[in-house]
Amino acid sequence: MARAQTDAEGNVLEGEYQSGVVSETGFRRRRWYHRRDVRFVSLVAAFIIAFQSYGYITGPSRISDDVQARIDQGAETIDVLVTANFRAESFHMEIYQELGALSGEEGDAVIVRRVSPDEIRFLSRKYWIKSIDLAK
Repeated sequence: MARAQTDAEGNVLEGEYQSGVVSETGFRRRRWYHRRDVRFVSLVAAFIIAFQSYGYITGPSRISDDVQARIDQGAETIDVLVTANFRAESFHMEIYQELGALSGEEGDAVIVRRVSPDEIRFLSRKYWIKSIDLAK
């Protein structure tokens, strides 16, 4: 153990740092996993992983059997009818336009033409999608 520091009068100083080592006065070092910023980043990472996992787990159930059969046959593009949990807004329409060509609406659903199978899988992972069926 390092020698205790003293003041000018020779009194031992308690609680002072001794050559980079904390003296033994009841102060305990915090572990890295007890830091507030580490806990916050871990919580955010866990939320993102859970959110993405939800999409990957529930995504295939949103694709209808007819669309899945066309994907399995090796179709390059498919015309689909996308039904959302709520009315599509401009943000959703922009995503649909990036994936294919918008061709109108059928009730609450939007018709998107020439969508590739990978983009259908991508779209099915979105939480607002209710179902993806073949367009007439």
